[in-house]
Amino acid sequence: MLGKDLIHDIDFNALYQEQCRRSSFGARTAADWDRRAEQRNRRDLNSDYNREFLARVNLEGARTALDIGCGVGNLAIPLARRLRKVTALDFSREMLRKLDVNARRAGMSNIEMLLLSWTDSWKGVPPADVVICSRAMSVEDLRGALQKMNRQARLRCYLTLHVGGSYLGADVLALLDRPLEPRPDYIYAVNLLYQMGLRARVDFLRSQGGMTYASAGEFLDGIRWRIGPLSTKEQKRLRQFYRALPRDEKGQAKYRHDFEWAMLAWEKKK
Repeated sequence: MLGKDLIHDIDFNALYQEQCRRSSFGARTAADWDRRAEQRNRRDLNSDYNREFLARVNLEGARTALDIGCGVGNLAIPLARRLRKVTALDFSREMLRKLDVNARRAGMSNIEMLLLSWTDSWKGVPPADVVICSRAMSVEDLRGALQKMNRQARLRCYLTLHVGGSYLGADVLALLDRPLEPRPDYIYAVNLLYQMGLRARVDFLRSQGGMTYASAGEFLDGIRWRIGPLSTKEQKRLRQFYRALPRDEKGQAKYRHDFEWAMLAWEKKK
């Protein structure tokens, strides 16, 4: 008889929580995301990230899906075109309002929207064949969130987490006067799933992230939203950087940088 693997003695959840406390990239509230909803709604529904994510989701045998942290519907709406029903969950009321408008425009009437956070009771959330969480696993209790996600699934789960600890491009990081403590990397989730008896497959998605900005002030606000107040010197450098950015047809500045995401997929244990 084999003894216990020593990896089970490591408290990866505690290590994850400690890295969250150290991180320069703080957690965001529902009100924070409400204020970002309009800007998020500018993104292309058919972005490279969305295409790559959906191409990796196995819908065989599935009739329903749960989209956790659904935002404005970049994944919920395409899934609703292929499934009988999608439950879309988010803790931002404004994100759900945008999703409702987008779903109506797309002619989708099979999306149920629920205003809930990871820490709320999900007693009324129906189980789904496929459960996804795309770039929305910013939680204090990672183990608890993974368990909650797994409980909701009948067939399989898909989760994307950022690779590396920064949400800013290297060009912007070089303009800052401070070292930044990273966010916890995806490997914490892989190890926690392993301890839960779930063998996650890991794939990597590369996409070009970024936004369009109507002014330098809006560009600086986007960086403050990630890391907090900026020094006078940082603001000056970032304004100079903003002025050199390319413009779109509306005259808005386009800032783009490469992102890498880890996509974790696992089957529900019978």
